[in-house]
Amino acid sequence: MDQTPRNHLPTLAAIGALAYVIAVALHEHLGHAAACIALGSRPDELGAFYIQCHDAGLSSLGIRGVAIAGPVASLLLGIIAFALLPKKPERAEGWLFVWLLGTLGLMTGTGYMMFSGIVGIGDLGVGDDAALHGLDHAGIYRIVLAVIGGATYYASARYAVKRIEPFVPGAGNARVAAGRKLFMVIYVTGALVYLAIGALNPYGLLIVVTSSMASSLGGTSGFLWMMETADRKSPANTEPPLVVRARPGWIVAAIALCGLYSATFGPTIRP
Repeated sequence: MDQTPRNHLPTLAAIGALAYVIAVALHEHLGHAAACIALGSRPDELGAFYIQCHDAGLSSLGIRGVAIAGPVASLLLGIIAFALLPKKPERAEGWLFVWLLGTLGLMTGTGYMMFSGIVGIGDLGVGDDAALHGLDHAGIYRIVLAVIGGATYYASARYAVKRIEPFVPGAGNARVAAGRKLFMVIYVTGALVYLAIGALNPYGLLIVVTSSMASSLGGTSGFLWMMETADRKSPANTEPPLVVRARPGWIVAAIALCGLYSATFGPTIRP
């Protein structure tokens, strides 16, 4: 008989939704939009998954700075969240939320390097407002980005697993399975939230495919395989298991924040 403690799925989904929305908001608005203003220009459009900076007010270097600011903001989120993450979870829900912010931040920052390096689009790609636009030997930069991004993405996922693994219930294959279920709920929730918000954009399928789908289904795909890097031969954990209980406050907060973000930035703001 399976004795693995069960997570409260609505609360777990709410925590995942909150973390996903906060991660993309910080990337777009504390990263790209703030850099656009700080470098002396203004945003023409503020969307849920993109911002359009008034490039006429920026130098070539400034345009690259705005493009790079998003991934940098994500990396900083990951680093700060993991630095603040307690060694042991006193409250599973809060600990998991901070862990998720750290994991999403590192995945997004490193994932953009890999994504832009491979396909040439995105913040670090070769598009008109991207970091590599107009550079000589951009192909070489893309190869370097793809290699560094792939290596650091894997390292980030492995690090995230190491931080949570001691608190995933079970031993060996049972622990891997429990972690896989936990991450699958988070991944599916985040993908659905991003797709729902992305569908509100005024540009149709283009933004859904290149932004919301790319950042959710692609950028956080590490959740689908990261638990496979755990040690299957290790004994059962001695730490109390991380179990998400029913917490209505998290559910209310997720509904409120996701609703506010989608209503505000989903259709796009044009200041």
